[in-house]
Amino acid sequence: MDKKDIVFFCSVLEATERFGVVRTIDKNAPLLEILVSPYYEEELKELLNLMKKSISLKMLEVRND
Repeated sequence: MDKKDIVFFCSVLEATERFGVVRTIDKNAPLLEILVSPYYEEELKELLNLMKKSISLKMLEVRND
């Protein structure tokens, strides 16, 4: 994800409130982590797919731990 898109990305997730919490793993990369309840996982995936149409976004890994 481009650095310029991080603010937009975080704002959208904050507006949805229930989907997840965003944490920055590496400010220089930039690399973000989203913590999400399993209950909202599918909704978040749908939102991320929609956001891919507007910003440069790539999912690297999905962990269930």
